[in-house]
Amino acid sequence: MRRFFLLQIPDSETFTLPEEESKHIIRVLRYENGDRFLLLDGKGLIVTAEVTDAHPKKCVVKVVSKEVKTRTKPGFHLAIAPTKNLDRMEWMVEKIVEIGATKLTFLNCERSERVQLKLDRLQRVAISAMKQAQHDFLLEIEELQNFPEFVANNPKGGIAHCMEGDKKPVNQLDHPFRILIGPEGDFSESELKLALKHGYEAVHLGESRLRTETAGMVACVLAINS
Repeated sequence: MRRFFLLQIPDSETFTLPEEESKHIIRVLRYENGDRFLLLDGKGLIVTAEVTDAHPKKCVVKVVSKEVKTRTKPGFHLAIAPTKNLDRMEWMVEKIVEIGATKLTFLNCERSERVQLKLDRLQRVAISAMKQAQHDFLLEIEELQNFPEFVANNPKGGIAHCMEGDKKPVNQLDHPFRILIGPEGDFSESELKLALKHGYEAVHLGESRLRTETAGMVACVLAINS
């Protein structure tokens, strides 16, 4: 069955869908009374709904069944400095959702190219990718946070950087659930020292020097499969 996202699914046997979803389901997809689909809230609730009033602006559905799922695998948290070109971040969000990341935080670093960020577009990309990949949970996207406060409040994990020094492969990390990726100009030495002080370990993502958004996707793949 086709999947649709609804941030708040009413706790009732019948309810009316918002106008935007009603229009898409009835006018675009041409659903009729009796047709069924899945509604997800991105937090594990999956509702099988049936159209009872195929109104193009106020589609009414009844609940056929409900299922609540829980995560069966450890989550992965990517913290990354956003690129100046937001399209590159949209591409990365799509890919890490498909791979299975659970949380994304944007970092304001000393050499960051972007210090302001609107999450609306990225949230829409994440929702679309969740439905496409048939995942039950939506990627949690956090607002831009200053690097020092983030590592202090979220200790332990891996920090990928381009400076010289000993680095572990991601699959040898004691805490592979969180990886930090810096801006195109890399983390500063003071940021690296601060992260190490808070329990982070230096990691490498392979032999190639990667662009920021590629590094985010590769880190996700390596951590989830470690």
